Amino acid sequence: TRVKFIEKYGELLASGKWTGNRAIFGSFEKEIDDIILGAIKVSIIGVGGVGKTTLLHLICGKDIDLEYVPTINVDITPFDGKELDVPRSIVLWDFAGQKNYRSLWRSLLDSTDIALIVLDSSFKNVNYSRDIIRDILDKQYKDVLVIGIANKQDMPNRLTPKFCERILSEAEREPPIKVHGMVATNSVYREKILAILREAINKII
Repeated sequence: TRVKFIEKYGELLASGKWTGNRAIFGSFEKEIDDIILGAIKVSIIGVGGVGKTTLLHLICGKDIDLEYVPTINVDITPFDGKELDVPRSIVLWDFAGQKNYRSLWRSLLDSTDIALIVLDSSFKNVNYSRDIIRDILDKQYKDVLVIGIANKQDMPNRLTPKFCERILSEAEREPPIKVHGMVATNSVYREKILAILREAINKII
């Protein structure tokens, strides 16, 4: 695509006569956004076992493996924005949640546009996730849009998304963190997570 773009518009750009009007690029508009603005980085964070990788597979429409396989370091997956009807490409970063990898989160979050903080909807985990927000996101990444995903809503004794939201709101982040209920192992929830992403991306572009 970039080769075709250069063949068609390279002379115009080299001449210095381009006024900044992207409309002239027609079908290349999305590619121009990606080249100039870069892909939208969505970071999926949370401790091990909360369902981050399962959520990634749900977003991408992949088969969901019910066996828990810990992520090593970070898994980076491109995702075409066309399915969300947004004009830019998306890159999903699935962070390893095991304790020995958490020291990497601060640097891996660099250039993040949207952070999905995944919860397992247990009281202990939601409180720990609130501390992640306070200690990392609020200190270094105040401009990142943070969205809570209360996963495992099919489990007994789970906290409701509203209750999770109240706990996360103690981090006093602006805008307040919205928490959405999710069962990432159930493909029925794919439309819901895509709608959540679509709304979030439209807020930041």
